[in-house]
Amino acid sequence: MFPYYFLRFSGPVLLILVGIKILSGYSLVGRVEGSAWLSDLHENRTFDLSLLFVFIFHALYGVRLFLIDLGMTQERLLFWVATLMGLALFVFSYVYFYWP
Repeated sequence: MFPYYFLRFSGPVLLILVGIKILSGYSLVGRVEGSAWLSDLHENRTFDLSLLFVFIFHALYGVRLFLIDLGMTQERLLFWVATLMGLALFVFSYVYFYWP
């Protein structure tokens, strides 16, 4: 039940985070005036990692739901496979792109 609710809440969260990321990019290049905090947000590592986390798990739980709709009956196995793949992909992305 958790992946179902996660998908329902992470969709709007993704729209908001991606919108803020695009707006902060415009602020960084000077198209939005008077918002230094917004251009600082564009280069914020915590914001990027939260966007990456929500994106990875939303995508993998969406694939899980798609496979269940196609007729796979091992929902618990699909949950753990998606969760472990998501954690591995997130850790790999953090180490590869954000490790100091």
